[in-house]
Amino acid sequence: MMRKRRRGKMNTPEVILMCYCGNLAKLNTSWSNDNLGRRFFGFKKFGNGFRKPCPFFTWFNPPLMPCSQIVLLGLLKKVRTLEDA
Repeated sequence: MMRKRRRGKMNTPEVILMCYCGNLAKLNTSWSNDNLGRRFFGFKKFGNGFRKPCPFFTWFNPPLMPCSQIVLLGLLKKVRTLEDA
């Protein structure tokens, strides 16, 4: 009996949050050095140059341990180096 696996797809949380403006909040991923890989809920058009974005913001998961953050930063640096080559 063969088992099929899904590859490359992260588990999506079964959480629905509403912004202060009444729209569904979108799950985003932070790419800043301080919160690398940490997911958060925010306005669905967050970061799109929206004129007056809804101020809704909440973290989805806790901060990374410092050692994990160092590993992620190193991996991201290697990926960027390979992409630039």
